[in-house]
Amino acid sequence: MGRPRQDLNPAPPEALRRERLRRVLLQPVDGASLAAFRIGLGLVMFWQAMELLFGGLLELRFLSPLFHFKYYGFGWLEALPDGWMRVLIWIYAAACAGITLGWHYRLSAAVFTLLHAYQFLLDESLYNNHDYLIVLLGALLTVVPAHATFSLDARRRPGDSGWVPAWSLWLLRFQVAIPYVYGGLAKLDRDWLLRAQPMKIWLANPGPGEWRLEVFGEPWAAYFFSWSGMVLDLLAVPALLWRRTRPFAVAVVVAFHLLNSQLFEIGPFPWLMISATVLFLEPDWPRRVRILPPRRGPTPAALPASAGPRSLAAQAGAALLALHVALQLLLPFRHYLYPGDVDWTEEGGQFAWRMKLRDKRGDLQFVAVDPASRNAVVLTGVESVLTRKQRGMMRHDPDMIRQFAHWLAESFRERGRPGMEIRAVTSLSLNGLPAQPMIDPEVDLAALPGTLGPSDWIVPLRAGGAR
Repeated sequence: MGRPRQDLNPAPPEALRRERLRRVLLQPVDGASLAAFRIGLGLVMFWQAMELLFGGLLELRFLSPLFHFKYYGFGWLEALPDGWMRVLIWIYAAACAGITLGWHYRLSAAVFTLLHAYQFLLDESLYNNHDYLIVLLGALLTVVPAHATFSLDARRRPGDSGWVPAWSLWLLRFQVAIPYVYGGLAKLDRDWLLRAQPMKIWLANPGPGEWRLEVFGEPWAAYFFSWSGMVLDLLAVPALLWRRTRPFAVAVVVAFHLLNSQLFEIGPFPWLMISATVLFLEPDWPRRVRILPPRRGPTPAALPASAGPRSLAAQAGAALLALHVALQLLLPFRHYLYPGDVDWTEEGGQFAWRMKLRDKRGDLQFVAVDPASRNAVVLTGVESVLTRKQRGMMRHDPDMIRQFAHWLAESFRERGRPGMEIRAVTSLSLNGLPAQPMIDPEVDLAALPGTLGPSDWIVPLRAGGAR
């Protein structure tokens, strides 16, 4: 017998590593875990849709306010009239139901994502990290086959195996991990760890409907919540992925989110994150606990690791997903492109998972200056056109103050007094530090355009308050 023929041109190590990664990502896994997450997300968001329609949220957020703060580049986006807005939310609710049931799943996920993004972008003062996360998860659901099993779509296609490629599970795990990891990194902060701020302020001053115990007033309580929150954010994902620590991690994460649902007014976020926790369990866990029937049909070993040659569409899709991953990894560092403390200036603070890190309290007054006489008048009561949520968020954000100054100047113009200068006199405290001006009181805010660049009219945080 002759010697076996050797490959004279072996593949380079990089190509072998890419092929190995490709096979791992395409390895079939049970779609049961994705189905459980799909149902949990759909139910949570259907409940949110009902809150909009019957709980007064639609009127409070979109219909009642006379003024809406705008994201940069989305000033053209407006809320529809009352009747049409309700029709839109009913369609949104139907899309949530479609996701839950797995009925016309991809269409339902696409409609859900577009309509949630529309709501998200209507008013910048409503910004929440969880709404941003919901938009991202909805977009990923349009490409992830979370309807492969336990769905009406799967019942119409009895020949489907119910297995899904491993990348679909890891992609959603990655997206859920991002808020934990970056939220924990952001808490590696002097105020959060050494001063337990702003936790001290919030525990001492609960908002409407927020629950407190007498023990929360103890000096150690704020430090306990601050440090434990940081540790949980940093360790939750590795503890959930490691099989030995997973049961304990699941119990702690669920308890943490249940406590947050009572301590803070943060809407569906705790329930969303509890639903997302199931993604870190074994892919077939719903079958192990008898929530879903045992699997029938071929085993993973009998299924191909890939679906044949990689088409141009598949390569384009993979490139888009890789771009999404890169953006999620890099975007939270955007605030380092701006000077000053991000918790003071707010520049680059959005989309960075900087959750519950700052509290600003103090005084804000708008002053109108007549361009001809140079007479200055303090405008009293003008914030009454805003909701409580809008007023609170505006005091945090210099650019929202600038936007409202534009609205005040336009109101003067409509009353026959064009060219009025609008200035802001501020005295605000960040996380209990000494109060100071946040905005240059000599600047006409109504003359300033919106920009993605740094704003030189924001007064830097004083050295005594630097962190």
